[in-house]
Amino acid sequence: MLNFFTSVNQVLWGGGLTGLLLAMGLFCLVSHKFACLKSFRLLYAKKNIRNHSDTNHQLSPFQACMTSLAAAMGTGNIVGVATALTLGGAGAIFWMWIAALLGMGLIYAENVLSCHYRTKNCSGAIAYLRYGLHSPKLAKIFAVCCVGASFGMGNMTQSHAMAQSLQESFSIPPLWTGIVTAILLSVIIFGGAKRIGTVTSILIPVLSGIYLLSALLIIWNCRANLGNALQSIFQEAFGISAISGGISGITVRQAISVGIRRGVFSNEAGLGSSGLLHGEADSNQPEFLGLCGMLEVIVDTFLCCTATALVILCTGALDSNQDGAILVLSAFRIGLGNIADFILPPMIALFAFCTLIGWSYCGASAFQTLGKHANIKFYQSLFCIAVAIGAVMQLELVWTLADIANACMAYCNLPAILLLYGKYQKK
Repeated sequence: MLNFFTSVNQVLWGGGLTGLLLAMGLFCLVSHKFACLKSFRLLYAKKNIRNHSDTNHQLSPFQACMTSLAAAMGTGNIVGVATALTLGGAGAIFWMWIAALLGMGLIYAENVLSCHYRTKNCSGAIAYLRYGLHSPKLAKIFAVCCVGASFGMGNMTQSHAMAQSLQESFSIPPLWTGIVTAILLSVIIFGGAKRIGTVTSILIPVLSGIYLLSALLIIWNCRANLGNALQSIFQEAFGISAISGGISGITVRQAISVGIRRGVFSNEAGLGSSGLLHGEADSNQPEFLGLCGMLEVIVDTFLCCTATALVILCTGALDSNQDGAILVLSAFRIGLGNIADFILPPMIALFAFCTLIGWSYCGASAFQTLGKHANIKFYQSLFCIAVAIGAVMQLELVWTLADIANACMAYCNLPAILLLYGKYQKK
Protein backbone atom coordinates (compact mmCIF):
# COMPACT_ATOMS: atom_id res chain seq x y z
CA MET A 1 0.00 0.00 0.00
CA LEU A 2 2.80 2.40 0.85
CA ASN A 3 4.42 1.83 -2.55
CA PHE A 4 1.14 2.58 -4.32
CA PHE A 5 0.55 5.87 -2.50
CA THR A 6 4.20 6.81 -2.98
CA SER A 7 3.77 6.38 -6.73
CA VAL A 8 0.61 8.50 -6.69
CA ASN A 9 2.42 11.15 -4.70
CA GLN A 10 5.31 11.24 -7.18
CA VAL A 11 2.91 11.65 -10.10
CA LEU A 12 1.04 14.53 -8.44
CA TRP A 13 4.13 16.41 -7.34
CA GLY A 14 6.20 15.44 -10.37
CA GLY A 15 3.78 17.02 -12.82
CA GLY A 16 5.14 20.52 -12.37
CA LEU A 17 3.18 21.38 -9.24
CA THR A 18 6.28 22.58 -7.42
CA GLY A 19 7.10 25.02 -10.20
CA LEU A 20 3.46 26.05 -10.48
CA LEU A 21 3.33 26.96 -6.78
CA LEU A 22 6.45 29.10 -7.13
CA ALA A 23 5.22 30.73 -10.34
CA MET A 24 1.80 31.50 -8.88
CA GLY A 25 3.35 33.01 -5.77
CA LEU A 26 5.50 35.26 -7.92
CA PHE A 27 2.47 36.14 -10.05
CA CYS A 28 0.50 37.25 -6.98
CA LEU A 29 3.36 39.39 -5.72
CA VAL A 30 4.06 41.00 -9.09
CA SER A 31 0.39 41.65 -9.87
CA HIS A 32 0.16 43.51 -6.57
CA LYS A 33 3.42 45.34 -7.37
CA PHE A 34 4.94 43.87 -4.19
CA ALA A 35 2.94 46.38 -2.16
CA CYS A 36 1.88 43.65 0.29
CA LEU A 37 5.52 43.20 1.33
CA LYS A 38 5.94 46.77 2.56
CA SER A 39 6.83 46.70 6.22
CA PHE A 40 4.54 49.52 7.30
CA ARG A 41 1.51 47.61 6.03
CA LEU A 42 2.55 44.54 8.00
CA LEU A 43 2.94 46.68 11.11
CA TYR A 44 -0.48 48.15 10.42
CA ALA A 45 -2.00 44.67 10.22
CA LYS A 46 -0.35 43.63 13.46
CA LYS A 47 -1.42 46.80 15.25
CA ASN A 48 -5.04 46.57 14.17
CA ILE A 49 -5.52 42.82 14.23
CA ARG A 50 -8.19 43.06 16.95
CA ASN A 51 -10.47 45.37 14.96
CA HIS A 52 -14.07 44.32 14.48
CA SER A 53 -16.82 45.14 12.02
CA ASP A 54 -20.47 44.31 11.71
CA THR A 55 -20.17 41.27 9.42
CA ASN A 56 -21.73 38.92 12.01
CA HIS A 57 -19.01 36.31 11.51
CA GLN A 58 -18.11 34.16 14.48
CA LEU A 59 -14.42 34.93 15.05
CA SER A 60 -12.61 38.19 15.72
CA PRO A 61 -9.75 38.92 13.30
CA PHE A 62 -7.27 38.00 16.05
CA GLN A 63 -9.02 34.70 16.79
CA ALA A 64 -9.22 33.88 13.08
CA CYS A 65 -5.53 34.67 12.67
CA MET A 66 -4.56 32.51 15.66
CA THR A 67 -6.80 29.63 14.55
CA SER A 68 -5.32 29.77 11.05
CA LEU A 69 -1.83 29.93 12.54
CA ALA A 70 -2.73 26.98 14.74
CA ALA A 71 -3.65 24.98 11.65
CA ALA A 72 -0.22 25.74 10.16
CA MET A 73 1.96 25.72 13.30
CA GLY A 74 1.78 22.05 14.17
CA THR A 75 4.37 19.42 13.47
CA GLY A 76 5.26 21.09 10.16
CA ASN A 77 7.50 23.68 11.82
CA ILE A 78 9.16 21.08 14.08
CA VAL A 79 8.91 17.51 12.80
CA GLY A 80 8.45 18.64 9.18
CA VAL A 81 11.71 20.59 9.30
CA ALA A 82 13.54 17.54 10.67
CA THR A 83 12.12 15.46 7.81
CA ALA A 84 13.18 18.10 5.28
CA LEU A 85 16.74 18.07 6.61
CA THR A 86 16.87 14.27 6.58
CA LEU A 87 15.52 13.86 3.05
CA GLY A 88 16.78 17.01 1.34
CA GLY A 89 19.79 18.08 3.38
CA ALA A 90 20.46 21.52 4.79
CA GLY A 91 19.73 23.06 1.38
CA ALA A 92 16.05 22.16 1.73
CA ILE A 93 15.74 24.95 4.31
CA PHE A 94 16.70 27.57 1.72
CA TRP A 95 13.94 26.33 -0.57
CA MET A 96 11.51 26.38 2.35
CA TRP A 97 12.34 30.08 2.64
CA ILE A 98 11.73 30.58 -1.08
CA ALA A 99 8.42 28.72 -0.79
CA ALA A 100 7.50 30.95 2.15
CA LEU A 101 8.46 34.21 0.41
CA LEU A 102 6.43 33.41 -2.67
CA GLY A 103 3.79 31.77 -0.52
CA MET A 104 3.16 35.11 1.15
CA GLY A 105 1.82 36.34 -2.17
CA LEU A 106 -0.37 33.27 -2.55
CA ILE A 107 -1.81 33.37 0.94
CA TYR A 108 -2.49 37.10 0.57
CA ALA A 109 -4.44 36.45 -2.65
CA GLU A 110 -6.36 33.54 -1.07
CA ASN A 111 -7.53 35.60 1.88
CA VAL A 112 -8.40 38.63 -0.24
CA LEU A 113 -10.51 36.53 -2.61
CA SER A 114 -12.08 34.61 0.29
CA CYS A 115 -13.23 37.81 1.98
CA HIS A 116 -14.44 39.29 -1.30
CA TYR A 117 -16.58 36.31 -2.36
CA ARG A 118 -17.59 34.80 0.99
CA THR A 119 -21.13 34.31 2.19
CA LYS A 120 -22.48 33.57 5.64
CA ASN A 121 -22.03 29.81 5.20
CA CYS A 122 -19.26 29.63 2.62
CA SER A 123 -15.71 31.01 2.63
CA GLY A 124 -12.22 30.25 1.44
CA ALA A 125 -11.49 28.72 -1.95
CA ILE A 126 -14.92 27.11 -1.92
CA ALA A 127 -16.50 30.58 -2.01
CA TYR A 128 -14.45 32.02 -4.86
CA LEU A 129 -14.68 28.80 -6.86
CA ARG A 130 -18.45 28.82 -6.51
CA TYR A 131 -19.25 32.53 -6.74
CA GLY A 132 -16.17 33.86 -8.53
CA LEU A 133 -15.62 31.18 -11.17
CA HIS A 134 -19.29 30.16 -11.00
CA SER A 135 -18.23 26.52 -10.78
CA PRO A 136 -20.15 24.69 -8.03
CA LYS A 137 -18.70 21.36 -9.18
CA LEU A 138 -15.10 22.51 -8.81
CA ALA A 139 -15.99 24.01 -5.43
CA LYS A 140 -17.35 20.64 -4.34
CA ILE A 141 -14.22 18.85 -5.56
CA PHE A 142 -12.09 21.26 -3.54
CA ALA A 143 -14.29 20.68 -0.48
CA VAL A 144 -13.80 16.92 -0.79
CA CYS A 145 -10.02 17.41 -1.09
CA CYS A 146 -10.04 19.72 1.92
CA VAL A 147 -11.91 17.19 4.02
CA GLY A 148 -9.36 14.58 2.97
CA ALA A 149 -6.49 16.92 3.83
CA SER A 150 -8.01 17.59 7.24
CA PHE A 151 -7.71 13.89 8.04
CA GLY A 152 -4.16 13.67 6.63
CA MET A 153 -1.99 16.73 7.25
CA GLY A 154 -4.41 18.19 9.77
CA ASN A 155 -5.02 15.10 11.83
CA MET A 156 -3.06 11.85 11.56
CA THR A 157 0.38 13.41 11.04
CA GLN A 158 -0.21 15.54 14.12
CA SER A 159 -1.37 12.75 16.42
CA HIS A 160 1.46 10.52 15.19
CA ALA A 161 4.06 13.16 16.06
CA MET A 162 2.48 13.64 19.48
CA ALA A 163 2.53 9.91 20.17
CA GLN A 164 6.10 9.47 18.96
CA SER A 165 7.41 12.34 21.05
CA LEU A 166 5.59 11.42 24.27
CA GLN A 167 6.54 7.76 23.93
CA GLU A 168 10.22 8.63 23.52
CA SER A 169 10.38 10.90 26.57
CA PHE A 170 7.74 9.56 28.96
CA SER A 171 7.13 6.00 27.65
CA ILE A 172 3.45 6.77 27.10
CA PRO A 173 1.87 4.17 24.76
CA PRO A 174 0.84 5.79 21.44
CA LEU A 175 -2.72 4.48 21.68
CA TRP A 176 -3.18 6.15 25.07
CA THR A 177 -1.96 9.42 23.60
CA GLY A 178 -4.40 9.08 20.72
CA ILE A 179 -7.40 8.29 22.93
CA VAL A 180 -6.78 11.05 25.48
CA THR A 181 -6.13 13.59 22.71
CA ALA A 182 -9.34 12.59 20.94
CA ILE A 183 -11.34 13.12 24.13
CA LEU A 184 -9.80 16.54 24.85
CA LEU A 185 -10.26 17.60 21.24
CA SER A 186 -13.93 16.64 21.26
CA VAL A 187 -14.53 18.85 24.30
CA ILE A 188 -13.19 21.85 22.39
CA ILE A 189 -14.48 21.40 18.85
CA PHE A 190 -17.99 20.39 19.89
CA GLY A 191 -18.08 23.67 21.83
CA GLY A 192 -18.30 25.64 18.59
CA ALA A 193 -16.33 28.42 16.92
CA LYS A 194 -16.16 30.69 19.97
CA ARG A 195 -14.51 28.02 22.10
CA ILE A 196 -12.11 27.12 19.29
CA GLY A 197 -11.12 30.76 18.79
CA THR A 198 -10.65 31.32 22.52
CA VAL A 199 -8.39 28.29 22.99
CA THR A 200 -6.16 29.00 19.99
CA SER A 201 -5.84 32.71 20.79
CA ILE A 202 -4.42 31.74 24.18
CA LEU A 203 -2.27 28.74 23.27
CA ILE A 204 -0.58 29.89 20.05
CA PRO A 205 1.08 33.13 21.31
CA VAL A 206 2.31 31.40 24.48
CA LEU A 207 3.59 28.28 22.71
CA SER A 208 5.30 30.24 19.94
CA GLY A 209 7.05 32.49 22.43
CA ILE A 210 8.31 29.64 24.63
CA TYR A 211 9.48 27.59 21.66
CA LEU A 212 11.38 30.47 20.05
CA LEU A 213 13.06 31.40 23.33
CA SER A 214 14.14 27.78 23.90
CA ALA A 215 15.49 27.49 20.35
CA LEU A 216 17.36 30.80 20.61
CA LEU A 217 18.98 29.64 23.86
CA ILE A 218 20.24 26.47 22.14
CA ILE A 219 21.54 28.44 19.15
CA TRP A 220 23.34 30.78 21.53
CA ASN A 221 24.89 27.85 23.40
CA CYS A 222 26.09 26.42 20.08
CA ARG A 223 26.83 29.75 18.42
CA ALA A 224 30.32 28.60 17.40
CA ASN A 225 28.63 26.36 14.81
CA LEU A 226 26.15 28.95 13.56
CA GLY A 227 28.32 30.16 10.69
CA ASN A 228 28.88 26.63 9.38
CA ALA A 229 25.16 25.89 9.69
CA LEU A 230 24.18 28.89 7.58
CA GLN A 231 26.93 28.13 5.08
CA SER A 232 25.68 24.55 4.64
CA ILE A 233 22.13 25.80 3.97
CA PHE A 234 23.22 28.03 1.09
CA GLN A 235 25.82 25.65 -0.33
CA GLU A 236 23.62 22.58 -0.37
CA ALA A 237 20.68 24.57 -1.76
CA PHE A 238 22.65 24.83 -5.00
CA GLY A 239 24.36 21.45 -4.74
CA ILE A 240 27.79 22.85 -3.90
CA SER A 241 30.02 20.36 -2.12
CA ALA A 242 31.77 21.81 0.92
CA ILE A 243 34.72 19.47 0.27
CA SER A 244 35.31 19.54 -3.49
CA GLY A 245 33.44 22.67 -4.44
CA GLY A 246 31.69 20.74 -7.22
CA ILE A 247 27.99 21.04 -8.05
CA SER A 248 25.57 18.11 -7.85
CA GLY A 249 22.35 18.34 -9.86
CA ILE A 250 20.83 15.47 -7.89
CA THR A 251 21.42 17.30 -4.62
CA VAL A 252 19.81 20.46 -6.00
CA ARG A 253 16.73 18.61 -7.26
CA GLN A 254 16.29 16.78 -3.98
CA ALA A 255 16.71 19.94 -1.92
CA ILE A 256 14.20 21.86 -4.06
CA SER A 257 11.60 19.08 -4.12
CA VAL A 258 11.75 18.36 -0.41
CA GLY A 259 12.08 21.99 0.61
CA ILE A 260 9.08 23.18 -1.40
CA ARG A 261 6.85 20.30 -0.26
CA ARG A 262 7.78 20.70 3.39
CA GLY A 263 7.40 24.46 3.04
CA VAL A 264 3.89 24.01 1.68
CA PHE A 265 3.10 21.57 4.47
CA SER A 266 4.32 24.12 7.00
CA ASN A 267 2.68 27.37 5.83
CA GLU A 268 -0.08 25.84 3.62
CA ALA A 269 0.18 28.68 1.09
CA GLY A 270 -1.54 27.79 -2.17
CA LEU A 271 -3.86 25.24 -0.63
CA GLY A 272 -6.78 27.56 0.14
CA SER A 273 -7.08 26.49 3.78
CA SER A 274 -6.11 29.88 5.20
CA GLY A 275 -9.04 31.54 3.46
CA LEU A 276 -11.46 29.10 5.10
CA LEU A 277 -10.48 30.41 8.51
CA HIS A 278 -9.95 34.09 7.72
CA GLY A 279 -13.25 34.03 5.91
CA GLU A 280 -14.84 33.59 9.34
CA ALA A 281 -13.21 36.76 10.67
CA ASP A 282 -15.40 39.67 11.71
CA SER A 283 -13.78 42.10 9.27
CA ASN A 284 -14.93 43.43 5.90
CA GLN A 285 -11.47 44.48 4.68
CA PRO A 286 -10.05 41.92 2.19
CA GLU A 287 -6.58 43.49 2.11
CA PHE A 288 -6.37 43.52 5.90
CA LEU A 289 -7.17 39.80 6.10
CA GLY A 290 -4.62 39.15 3.37
CA LEU A 291 -1.93 40.83 5.44
CA CYS A 292 -2.94 38.78 8.48
CA GLY A 293 -2.31 35.67 6.40
CA MET A 294 1.14 36.93 5.44
CA LEU A 295 2.02 37.42 9.09
CA GLU A 296 1.28 33.73 9.64
CA VAL A 297 3.90 32.75 7.07
CA ILE A 298 6.45 35.01 8.73
CA VAL A 299 5.87 33.52 12.18
CA ASP A 300 5.55 29.93 10.98
CA THR A 301 8.34 29.56 8.42
CA PHE A 302 10.76 32.45 8.78
CA LEU A 303 10.78 32.30 12.58
CA CYS A 304 9.80 28.87 13.91
CA CYS A 305 10.95 26.66 11.01
CA THR A 306 14.25 28.52 10.75
CA ALA A 307 14.78 28.23 14.49
CA THR A 308 14.18 24.47 14.35
CA ALA A 309 16.59 24.03 11.44
CA LEU A 310 19.36 26.03 13.09
CA VAL A 311 18.95 24.09 16.34
CA ILE A 312 19.41 20.79 14.48
CA LEU A 313 22.34 22.02 12.39
CA CYS A 314 24.16 23.90 15.14
CA THR A 315 24.01 20.95 17.57
CA GLY A 316 25.17 18.45 14.95
CA ALA A 317 22.17 16.21 15.63
CA LEU A 318 21.62 15.70 11.90
CA ASP A 319 24.59 13.29 11.87
CA SER A 320 22.81 10.97 14.31
CA ASN A 321 20.81 9.23 11.52
CA GLN A 322 17.54 9.95 13.33
CA ASP A 323 14.36 11.48 11.91
CA GLY A 324 11.18 13.26 12.88
CA ALA A 325 10.46 14.24 16.44
CA ILE A 326 13.32 12.04 17.70
CA LEU A 327 15.84 14.09 15.71
CA VAL A 328 14.55 17.39 17.11
CA LEU A 329 14.50 15.96 20.62
CA SER A 330 18.12 14.82 20.23
CA ALA A 331 19.10 18.34 19.19
CA PHE A 332 17.30 19.86 22.17
CA ARG A 333 18.99 17.36 24.50
CA ILE A 334 22.39 18.38 23.15
CA GLY A 335 21.59 22.05 23.59
CA LEU A 336 19.70 22.01 26.88
CA GLY A 337 20.52 18.70 28.56
CA ASN A 338 17.97 16.44 30.22
CA ILE A 339 15.57 19.34 30.78
CA ALA A 340 14.77 19.08 27.07
CA ASP A 341 12.59 16.05 27.81
CA PHE A 342 10.30 18.27 29.86
CA ILE A 343 10.18 21.07 27.30
CA LEU A 344 10.06 19.74 23.74
CA PRO A 345 7.68 16.73 23.95
CA PRO A 346 4.89 18.74 25.64
CA MET A 347 5.61 21.56 23.16
CA ILE A 348 5.24 19.25 20.16
CA ALA A 349 2.10 17.76 21.66
CA LEU A 350 0.50 21.17 22.24
CA PHE A 351 1.48 22.52 18.81
CA ALA A 352 0.02 19.41 17.22
CA PHE A 353 -3.09 19.75 19.36
CA CYS A 354 -3.55 23.33 18.15
CA THR A 355 -3.25 22.12 14.57
CA LEU A 356 -5.90 19.49 15.23
CA ILE A 357 -8.20 22.25 16.48
CA GLY A 358 -7.52 24.53 13.51
CA TRP A 359 -7.90 21.84 10.88
CA SER A 360 -11.05 20.44 12.47
CA TYR A 361 -12.59 23.87 11.80
CA CYS A 362 -11.28 23.91 8.21
CA GLY A 363 -12.58 20.42 7.55
CA ALA A 364 -15.95 21.12 9.13
CA SER A 365 -16.34 24.31 7.06
CA ALA A 366 -15.63 22.36 3.89
CA PHE A 367 -17.78 19.40 4.89
CA GLN A 368 -20.89 21.50 5.46
CA THR A 369 -20.77 22.75 1.86
CA LEU A 370 -21.00 19.22 0.43
CA GLY A 371 -24.77 19.13 0.73
CA LYS A 372 -27.74 20.03 2.88
CA HIS A 373 -27.53 16.63 4.59
CA ALA A 374 -23.87 17.05 5.59
CA ASN A 375 -23.84 16.75 9.38
CA ILE A 376 -20.95 18.63 11.00
CA LYS A 377 -21.27 16.60 14.21
CA PHE A 378 -20.75 13.44 12.16
CA TYR A 379 -17.59 14.90 10.62
CA GLN A 380 -16.29 16.04 14.00
CA SER A 381 -16.86 12.56 15.45
CA LEU A 382 -14.91 10.94 12.61
CA PHE A 383 -12.17 13.54 13.04
CA CYS A 384 -11.73 12.63 16.70
CA ILE A 385 -11.65 8.91 15.91
CA ALA A 386 -8.96 9.51 13.27
CA VAL A 387 -6.77 11.10 15.95
CA ALA A 388 -6.53 7.77 17.79
CA ILE A 389 -5.87 5.90 14.54
CA GLY A 390 -3.14 8.30 13.44
CA ALA A 391 -1.28 7.87 16.70
CA VAL A 392 -0.46 4.25 15.84
CA MET A 393 -0.05 4.51 12.04
CA GLN A 394 3.16 4.07 10.07
CA LEU A 395 5.00 7.40 9.70
CA GLU A 396 5.87 7.08 6.01
CA LEU A 397 2.28 6.34 5.03
CA VAL A 398 0.96 9.26 7.05
CA TRP A 399 3.34 11.75 5.46
CA THR A 400 2.69 10.38 1.98
CA LEU A 401 -1.07 10.71 2.39
CA ALA A 402 -0.56 14.27 3.65
CA ASP A 403 1.48 15.16 0.56
CA ILE A 404 -1.21 13.73 -1.73
CA ALA A 405 -3.93 15.75 0.01
CA ASN A 406 -1.80 18.90 -0.29
CA ALA A 407 -1.38 18.37 -4.02
CA CYS A 408 -5.09 17.78 -4.63
CA MET A 409 -6.07 21.01 -2.88
CA ALA A 410 -3.43 22.98 -4.77
CA TYR A 411 -4.53 21.66 -8.16
CA CYS A 412 -8.06 22.89 -7.47
CA ASN A 413 -7.07 26.20 -5.90
CA LEU A 414 -4.29 27.61 -8.08
CA PRO A 415 -6.24 27.96 -11.36
CA ALA A 416 -8.93 29.92 -9.52
CA ILE A 417 -6.38 32.36 -8.13
CA LEU A 418 -4.86 32.79 -11.58
CA LEU A 419 -8.21 33.65 -13.13
CA LEU A 420 -9.72 35.74 -10.34
CA TYR A 421 -6.91 37.63 -8.60
CA GLY A 422 -5.97 39.69 -11.64
CA LYS A 423 -9.62 40.68 -12.11
CA TYR A 424 -9.87 41.70 -8.46
CA GLN A 425 -6.79 43.90 -8.76
CA LYS A 426 -8.38 45.82 -11.65
CA LYS A 427 -11.45 46.74 -9.62
